[in-house]
Amino acid sequence: MKLMTTCKLMLKVLVPLALIVMMVSTVYAAPPTQLWSDAVGTNDIALSKDGNYVAVASGNQLRFYGRSSSTPIWTFTAPSGTVESVAISANGDCVVAGEYVSSGHGGIAFWKNARSQTGTPSPTWSSVDLKGGIYRGCLDISDDGNNVVACGTGRWVFYWANAKGRSTSSEAVSWQSIWYWQVEEVDLSSDGDYVAAGVKTSSTPDIYGAAYWKNAKTLTGTPQAPDWLSTEPAGRVIGIAVSDDGNYVAASSYGDSVHYWTSAKTLSGNPPSTWKSPTGIYFSDLDMSSDGNSVIAGATATTKGVYFWAGATRLTGKPQNPNWTFATAGDVVRVVINNAGDYMAAFNDISGPPRVYFFDKMGNLKWSYDPDNTGFGLSISGDGGTLAVGTSPKETGYLLDTGYRTPTLPVGGVVMPTSKFEIVAPFAALAGLIVVSAVVAVKKRRD
Repeated sequence: MKLMTTCKLMLKVLVPLALIVMMVSTVYAAPPTQLWSDAVGTNDIALSKDGNYVAVASGNQLRFYGRSSSTPIWTFTAPSGTVESVAISANGDCVVAGEYVSSGHGGIAFWKNARSQTGTPSPTWSSVDLKGGIYRGCLDISDDGNNVVACGTGRWVFYWANAKGRSTSSEAVSWQSIWYWQVEEVDLSSDGDYVAAGVKTSSTPDIYGAAYWKNAKTLTGTPQAPDWLSTEPAGRVIGIAVSDDGNYVAASSYGDSVHYWTSAKTLSGNPPSTWKSPTGIYFSDLDMSSDGNSVIAGATATTKGVYFWAGATRLTGKPQNPNWTFATAGDVVRVVINNAGDYMAAFNDISGPPRVYFFDKMGNLKWSYDPDNTGFGLSISGDGGTLAVGTSPKETGYLLDTGYRTPTLPVGGVVMPTSKFEIVAPFAALAGLIVVSAVVAVKKRRD
């Protein structure tokens, strides 16, 4: 009789609990949520790390949005040429755009206090003529918005310190690199003090490399040689990243490997990579977590798909196989990863069909999303909870709530759940505790 009474009590508790779990699971079962879309050109797209602001390079316009509306907060129309690239500070209050004016001419334009601008604001400042266009992948900004790096005119890396203190229409660089045959990829650490770039050092024969500058905020003068330049990559460097502390650099080489350098701040000369992936993969893009410990790369052609390495800072030896791979329907043209390396996304091209894939660090596909076309516009918030997507030539910008984010500790010390599984877990644990307690109670009574 006592056992039956206990079982009835368990049912009264567990059945409602199970219903709660089912309801919670149903509510959170269908990410992503499209927050908005805007049918405009998207040469490039940038999302602030806090997930609240979006900047879009759109034809001859720069368009600046908030999280809640597809109507831009403000727009700027270039007097001539096109806006080709864009970067945004962590809180969205500083924006920089790269322009292509005409053959042999181009530069960058910078807006301070972007969140409080309205209408059609003029740039806070513009650069001197950089003698060429600044394209997607060739522009970056520090988290605080006070340092900017650019490349893409074919020959140099350019750097502006004290960006928020500038104000003229012809701002000179703080420093620029030595001359290269080609520079088309650049990345800046979050504090702006470390720069990594993919370069071509020779054309007969073709020699490619990863170049690195430290103490970037205090360097002055030109030409500025890198602290080191590794010519180990055998193919064109498409995708490069530097960790927040400047101590780790990763680069993807087309038709070759992903290369990774540890202790980057202490290297010099032409250092070999600490580790690299198997060769012969047609890598098309790369991104890295803030601490350098997680690396994601996308590939095309016969090797198309997504490749991921965990524990990257501790790996040694060559080759290093990825922890997981994912075969995509088409060539992967863009990859991004959040600060902690917990969540990442990949965009495949029109051979796919066009599709955005969203993964966790274990390689689990959380969802896929089919926009109206392919494109190179992909940007993720610091916590992974928001994703900006830009397509072409149908040209649409999308803002998505991913349904997943790295837990944060708000005021009061309560860690907010980040997905349906984390929400359900406490209920499941409670159910297990009830079961265990009931079994113990029954056993005691029978004893």
